[in-house]
Amino acid sequence: MKILFVWPGVTGYMGDCWRELAAREGVELKVAVDLGEKYFGGAFKSEEVMRGLDWGDKLPEAWEPELVFSVGWSNKMCRMAAKRWSGVKKVCCFDMPWEWKLRKVAARWVLRRYLRNFVGALVPGAQAARYARWLGFGKVWQGLFGTETGRFRTSGPRNGGFLYVGREAREKGIDVLKTAYELYRMRGGTWDLKVVSAASPDEVARYYGEAEAFVLASREEPWGVVLAEAAAAGLPIICTDKCGARHEVVKGNGFIVKAGDAEALSRAMEKVARMDESDRLAMGEKGRKLAEEFGCAAWADRVLAIAKELTGKEGI
Repeated sequence: MKILFVWPGVTGYMGDCWRELAAREGVELKVAVDLGEKYFGGAFKSEEVMRGLDWGDKLPEAWEPELVFSVGWSNKMCRMAAKRWSGVKKVCCFDMPWEWKLRKVAARWVLRRYLRNFVGALVPGAQAARYARWLGFGKVWQGLFGTETGRFRTSGPRNGGFLYVGREAREKGIDVLKTAYELYRMRGGTWDLKVVSAASPDEVARYYGEAEAFVLASREEPWGVVLAEAAAAGLPIICTDKCGARHEVVKGNGFIVKAGDAEALSRAMEKVARMDESDRLAMGEKGRKLAEEFGCAAWADRVLAIAKELTGKEGI
């Protein structure tokens, strides 16, 4: 089975997923990455992230795929892939959630001709699936993202404290997080807050292993792979109602607060810190079970199931 992924930029978690897929029997995988994208994978080195993969920064010329997964409609390379290889089935990948915004609503008609190039959509979770159906896709699969969950399954002693992993940007709510933490400390809280904005995958895994709880204060978060990582690490999760992954990853293993509400976020942090250790561990175990669905092996299984459904082929 010849499979092509066309992606805007690189991220460590997708590199891990692609390696898992490439290792499957009967799979010939190529990845075309637009390295010109400024907003994807800026903290990663492409050669390191894509090690061991058959990849390049252009669409393959003398090779025809049997199935193409291409991201959205904003990237030039992805748009080219959608229109190339007549007769080859293509799946549109995106993470935008459903919202009553003019631009998103109008896309149903503005993009109608372009979206006819695809036989279906692969999205991360429930919110994006709703938007995919609004855009007119008859076939919608969930589970666009995966991560090497085994890397985060630590069992050593915790050093205490809250952890945030991500960019220090407004849409990530970093200002709200810092304000909430100040309020938490003013009320007598003693846990530290660790902010990790750039680190290698192994370094990040160590931070997950040391923390007691994970906090994500995003104002905008289409999905949020870090929530799956935190769940795999067995951490109770505090996130906002703008994190798309809350539908799949935060189910009895954390708390959801309104985005932008520093007071509510602070109270949730206080609640987690005051819990008995046994209760936090129980939350963490629930999270580990939820994270299993988003491991690289499960991700590769989903892709191959889609391939079989669309082409009737299994492996070679």
